[in-house]
Amino acid sequence: MIDEATQKALRAAYNPDGSDLRRHQLVMLDMLIWLDSLCLRHEIPYWLSSGTLLGAVRHGGFIPWDDDVDIELMLPDYMRLIKAIADEAPAAGYALQTSDTDSEFLFPFAKLRDTRTHIAEADGLDSLQAFHGAYIDIFPLAPSASRRLHRLGSKLIGTELKMRVARPGLRLCMTPMRFALKHIAYPALRLLSAIGARHMYRHLIPSYFSAPRIAGECIPPGRISFEGHTFGAPHSPDLYLRRLFGNNYTSLPSSIHTHLAPDSSTTASPINKK
Repeated sequence: MIDEATQKALRAAYNPDGSDLRRHQLVMLDMLIWLDSLCLRHEIPYWLSSGTLLGAVRHGGFIPWDDDVDIELMLPDYMRLIKAIADEAPAAGYALQTSDTDSEFLFPFAKLRDTRTHIAEADGLDSLQAFHGAYIDIFPLAPSASRRLHRLGSKLIGTELKMRVARPGLRLCMTPMRFALKHIAYPALRLLSAIGARHMYRHLIPSYFSAPRIAGECIPPGRISFEGHTFGAPHSPDLYLRRLFGNNYTSLPSSIHTHLAPDSSTTASPINKK
């Protein structure tokens, strides 16, 4: 974990109290607390992942310039979690976003959305979607030995998404292609990629994130401190983070020392209460 003085300087530069980004982070923290409680009650193992876990280990909470929250869990547990969220989220002011609840959400993972807030992705690729609140990404993991097949899936879905946003009037004409990708191409890629996977897992194809996860590094999950609360964590956070970010993951990016502005994927005012 970085020293306290550096952390204070980063907070002052990127997400001071009252800033749009800090308000956004606190909304996501409330969502994560609710989601963790749901997982504990239903005995669903999950863990903070990717940059969220890096923030927990290196900063004790959010990376100061980060604007999202990611969790992961194994596919069978993901299916149980999706059902639990669908049943209980509306009463808490949240919504479940999947390809089943939003026809323009093309990905095979889920987002927990806060229905009382509104954000807009800077690239506009969410413009056709039904949900626009602050969110937590929920990624299922499945056996996968092939990074090449995984990247092929990400290229296919990236092309499809850009086409739908760039030419929304052609969406009906694209229905056969959408059906073929969702029900034939992507399942085929998953089956092929699972051959010889053993203990290697990846986000379910198609996903933009192809880095491997190793089962023994993730399960059984433990707990880790994040923003003054404890949440699920991989069994070995150190091995997990070394695999994703390299051995120097505890060091700050060199660009941070040059005081560059944070690179955010959302607009300047991400949180607007309805």
